[in-house]
Amino acid sequence: MALYAALTDEDFRTVCPELALGDFASATGIPQGSINTNYFLHTSTGRYFLRHTTVRAAADLGFEASLLLLLHESRFPAPHLHLTRSGQPFLPMRGGYVSVFGYLPGEELTRDRLTTDHCEHLGAELAKLHRVGNSLVGDRANPYGPGLVRTWLQELAAHPDEELRGIARECEDHLDQVERGGRLTPRGVIHADLFMDNVKWLGDRVSAFFDFEMACRDELVLDVAITMNAWCFDGAYQPALCRALLRGYQDRRPLSADERARLYQQTLFGAVRYTASRIRDFHLSPLPPERLFRKDFRTYLARVRALDAMGPAGFEELVFPRSPGSITGRG
Repeated sequence: MALYAALTDEDFRTVCPELALGDFASATGIPQGSINTNYFLHTSTGRYFLRHTTVRAAADLGFEASLLLLLHESRFPAPHLHLTRSGQPFLPMRGGYVSVFGYLPGEELTRDRLTTDHCEHLGAELAKLHRVGNSLVGDRANPYGPGLVRTWLQELAAHPDEELRGIARECEDHLDQVERGGRLTPRGVIHADLFMDNVKWLGDRVSAFFDFEMACRDELVLDVAITMNAWCFDGAYQPALCRALLRGYQDRRPLSADERARLYQQTLFGAVRYTASRIRDFHLSPLPPERLFRKDFRTYLARVRALDAMGPAGFEELVFPRSPGSITGRG
């Protein structure tokens, strides 16, 4: 959510009446993320989150809107999307589309405060999302699947920087391993980007999942893998956190034997995917620091190398131990 397009006060004054948000007061840009331009929007009726995108097609935004409506109807904790006067989920503006979401209560966790209880609650909510998503009508293929990631790696393999060329070749070898594992069912609606800054909490309770712009249909276990990578690695994979996440998830939706076997490959794919995207979107970005909060690709490269070192058998023992013992986590 970096600042790629500078919206003006006049733009905000156009948005507010069109979405019945009250009178415009002020807007503050948010220099985080990698694709969109985002603002906190303040009006006479409250505080909102405004997103401007030039890279999402109308069909993609429509899929996201349908999912958010379903989640709202199902009482799942997710953002309220404000519709235009004509009932559309977005407003064309400055070569892209504007979407506006209600402000979400709660706070984002920092890693030093994360406990096994948090991870268990998180896993349960993720499983609930997957179950609710079963009734969604409509489809969107994963826009960040192995094919696109391979294209990124091939481009980086030709980069002038010798370090980046080496990392690209290393990651492409791992991608080959992932793709040899094939694909499986069950598939369904996944969030696909459930990082720590995409969840809000009230105490130890999840108050909201948000930032559903990458939501799509893919293997459900991929969502588990992405979430594990984001929440359960701190210099190394934390066994207690990984197991708590999976325990909470499987209390609501048990993984099949095939999914358990596939989790290693999907966790490895997630690590490769975010290594490559962070190189492209942050490390190589020309934007100055005040317009883009950078994220270090090396943290995800560390995940790739940790997974490679432990292999499938070591990973299975980490997350599905034969004798769980009494491992305790922080908190």
